[in-house]
Amino acid sequence: MKLQEILKYIFSFVLAGLLLWYVLKEQNIQEVASSFEDLNWGIVFSSILISLTSHYIRGLRWGLMLKPLNYKASGPNLFMATMTGYAGNVIIPRFGEFFRCGILQKLTKIPAKTSFGAVVAERAIDLVIFIILFSIAFFSQFEKLESMILPHVTQNEAALKDKIYVLILVGIIGIAILGVLFKIRKRLLKTPLFRKFYSFIHGILEGMAGVFKLRSRDLATYLLYTVLIWITYFYMCYVLFFAIEGTSHLSTMVGFVMMMMGGLGMVLPTPGGTGSYHFFATQTLLIYGVTETNAIAFALLMHTSQTISVLTIGGISTLIANLKKTPENIEQTEKNGIKT
Repeated sequence: MKLQEILKYIFSFVLAGLLLWYVLKEQNIQEVASSFEDLNWGIVFSSILISLTSHYIRGLRWGLMLKPLNYKASGPNLFMATMTGYAGNVIIPRFGEFFRCGILQKLTKIPAKTSFGAVVAERAIDLVIFIILFSIAFFSQFEKLESMILPHVTQNEAALKDKIYVLILVGIIGIAILGVLFKIRKRLLKTPLFRKFYSFIHGILEGMAGVFKLRSRDLATYLLYTVLIWITYFYMCYVLFFAIEGTSHLSTMVGFVMMMMGGLGMVLPTPGGTGSYHFFATQTLLIYGVTETNAIAFALLMHTSQTISVLTIGGISTLIANLKKTPENIEQTEKNGIKT
């Protein structure tokens, strides 16, 4: 492992620790624990079940993107690969995407580089949807959310400008490097190392193109899966409000805002959103009048229940995948030409 990667992981864990410390530093842990005395476990398990449903649907959508490329995987295999990916992200941030593609290759012999291309495409699509939904949440609740977000932006305005300038400079350098590589591509293709790299990139691009090759019926299914994923994301958060008395009065709009702000916390490079989710979830509930003790209790309950379920199911899936006999070849179906 390179020094840069080691430092990146250290930063992720340090950031998670600092944010978690910030959330809990002035709290009486006994008071927070008392919020769980009348915890409705039925609702907690309902939230977990809804989240697992969303993960299964995500797996099905991932498999649908591979169909135009003549690859097919069963729902259980796609689910196991997806869960191992989520578990991987809890342990090592951003590692899970590679891990789940490797597990799927082990289970089905579908090339990891191709399935990874489909993952990149789905993440790009989800990012666009997230930005749209976040904008709706932010502007519909602007008066409340501006007091939470804008002060942090104005306080770090100079630092943000510096980062933007750095990103622009990196972008210009990157474009220049790509231009040089394109110009000497014929010479580079003669080297074994570059041919392997080119093959890897080509596989990723092929996987990304899968969504654009979907037939109209499959495209409709893809859109349905996407809608269902976001609906389940909402309900796994909203129903958990009723597990704690201090959050049971909150409206569906607060649930929608919580889904988006919690999602923002999960985007940050911390192990499974540890610390960052707690920070954003707590701050969001505070602006809606929830006491700090109950806000922290909800954040802990939501993150802990999801993390335990992901690690448990992901761990079992990893074990099954490693014990399961790897297919020697991808069978070709003569009827429709789909690889299974």
